[in-house]
Amino acid sequence: MTYKELIASFDKKEYAPIYLLRGEEPYFIDKVARYIEEHFFKDESAKDFNLSLLYGMDTTAAQVVSFAKEYPMMSDYRLVIVREAQNLQDIYQKSRKKIDNLEELIEYAKHPQKQTVLVLCHKDKEKTSGTTTFQKTIKENGVVFESKRIYDNQLPDHIKAIAKEKRFVIADNEVKLLATNIGNNLSRIDNELEKLHNIVPPNGAITAKIIEDYIGISKEYNVFELVTSVIACDEAKAYKILTYLASTNPDDFAKMPTISTLYAAFYRLLQYHFAVDKSKEFLKTLGVFWTDVNVYYAASYVYSVAKIKTIMHLLRQYDLMSKGASGNDTKKHELIKELIFKIFQVSKARNR
Repeated sequence: MTYKELIASFDKKEYAPIYLLRGEEPYFIDKVARYIEEHFFKDESAKDFNLSLLYGMDTTAAQVVSFAKEYPMMSDYRLVIVREAQNLQDIYQKSRKKIDNLEELIEYAKHPQKQTVLVLCHKDKEKTSGTTTFQKTIKENGVVFESKRIYDNQLPDHIKAIAKEKRFVIADNEVKLLATNIGNNLSRIDNELEKLHNIVPPNGAITAKIIEDYIGISKEYNVFELVTSVIACDEAKAYKILTYLASTNPDDFAKMPTISTLYAAFYRLLQYHFAVDKSKEFLKTLGVFWTDVNVYYAASYVYSVAKIKTIMHLLRQYDLMSKGASGNDTKKHELIKELIFKIFQVSKARNR
């Protein structure tokens, strides 16, 4: 079940007594929970009496069950939403060591109150199997929604979908700017686009100028263009972008996913080398934007498998250094400059 299908079931008033919204991607969990909170009750007075918003850090499983067992007033249903349910006091001790103490919620899930809709928002930091007794019990009498992590090659479509929901038009180049500079943080992308409602009219286009002025991402000087220039072996452009980013926004540059974006780019090249299909179309399936297909195609002749492996080793090494491994305290922009210099040195070596 997708998040849209889950929301559609609420619009049709097709309720289950208990929902577990769980997974590695918090955006869809928050989106579904927010929609339920805002649209479940048509009458505000009924909402005042029958909506309980709880937070895992301040709540126990016993308290959740107590709220869920209450009967509705002036309404057919009660709605209980538990945000950050992964922090329920019964699930974690102060030491943060996980314990199994959900008996009361498990018993409630076996025989849930039919006039209550209980929504548990459980944001998993790590992928789990979903086979615990608790989750199995909820599946028997309710709904378990899996919010899966978004991969880089899926990100452009999700950005377009968010823009469409907000009644904006966004082209591939602008999608590329957001995807590369913000990454797969869908919540932040949603928030940034939400700010544009006072700037862009309904069905209006989000241009690169608007992104630069109101989100703070330059069309020419950004991480994506830096990475593309490295792939294209354009040293002059790479150092120009690097100097601009480091001098104008040093704090922001320190937070940019430069190394991970470089790693993803060279990993795509490595996948292309081992693929049977050597067409430019196949590069698109690997997540290369259509505007950069020719760049990557040409780069496949420059960067051999041996060179890419050497570069990926450098990227792992500098990623550790950027995180302070071995007591390294060199500023990030200096590390990136040194890293890019070494990558260009590898690119100039004779192919093996």
